[in-house]
Amino acid sequence: MIDNITSLIDDLSVKWDLWIGQYRAFFPTEEEDLQACMDLMEKAGGKNRQGDDYLPNFSSQIAACQDTRSGEIIAALCLADALQLSEDSCWKNTYQLELFDEDQLSTMAVFVDMIIEEEYQKTPAAAVLISHCFIEILKAGGQAILLSCEAERFPIFKRLGLRPIGLQQKSNNGIHIPMICFPDEDYFATIHSPVISLLRGLDFMTYKGFQDWYQDLVDHNQDLRIGSTYFPDSEEQFTGHKSITEGLSPAGKKAFLKNAIVITYNEEEVLLMENDGGKTFGFVRQGLLKVMINGKTIVLLGEGDIFGEIAFILESNRSAQVVAASPNTEVVQFSESAVNNLESEADRTAIWRNLARAMAQKLILTNKLLD
Repeated sequence: MIDNITSLIDDLSVKWDLWIGQYRAFFPTEEEDLQACMDLMEKAGGKNRQGDDYLPNFSSQIAACQDTRSGEIIAALCLADALQLSEDSCWKNTYQLELFDEDQLSTMAVFVDMIIEEEYQKTPAAAVLISHCFIEILKAGGQAILLSCEAERFPIFKRLGLRPIGLQQKSNNGIHIPMICFPDEDYFATIHSPVISLLRGLDFMTYKGFQDWYQDLVDHNQDLRIGSTYFPDSEEQFTGHKSITEGLSPAGKKAFLKNAIVITYNEEEVLLMENDGGKTFGFVRQGLLKVMINGKTIVLLGEGDIFGEIAFILESNRSAQVVAASPNTEVVQFSESAVNNLESEADRTAIWRNLARAMAQKLILTNKLLD
């Protein structure tokens, strides 16, 4: 037992809300709001709930997100102290807390449960809720947050600036990916994270310890590198083909997508072989892919990420193998004719521009990780 723990969670301010568009994130203090959060978690069967023994003897705090148009609470999460959770082997394994020393753990909060109403899954609600909690953790003197997500939520968290610290943790609830977020100005700017606009005036050098720690982790575990497809902030509903079809005319988009091939792969099935000809490219519609060289994973791709574009653009053989990393992984693939058969030259140019942007973005992120 760790003695004399100062709880980071107990130091959170519950006085401030975050309003973005129609969504309000806050720490509820009224009994009605707290009950609404608990009802939401109960209805969804929160993956970490353990009946009356939920987080026994641990400091915790409930956060909520409200749709201000209806007044309903549509998302909730539970925060806990990483240092306290590290005393329990189950929690320690779920969030890979053994990777951190005691000083690091004392400055970290864990999101042990997050529930979002089904119809709000692909809206900014999750981003508003997580951003609010992240900012308040920093205000309380914390330096990082941890969570464990399912494959389908990986793109949402990646978009905010969370990065994996482990891969494919198996449980009764399927694949879970433990992830971390800490202030890193260069990385947030590289991926165009919406969180960076909330961090104005922050001294990012204060968090250099975590920045160096993560760089070392990736240097020794290259399979933690992730794709970097950029999605514009203006698109509220996430659509996987946006990164490829942006800028196409309505007719061009319809014709291009009509030539798409949708394929479902089982875990560990090979999509693309190393040294094959690069005549196709595509994007992840559901699940995860891993890009492998010499049997080692070098990049993890999630929903919306483009793959195969480098060999397609350069008209060269594949430099890597692409393998499904989750069950029922669904991809959308395009052949060369899907581009060449577009009637409008402007539409063809838009496709090539989007592919080039995706390739450049990957190179920028790779250089960032190698610095």
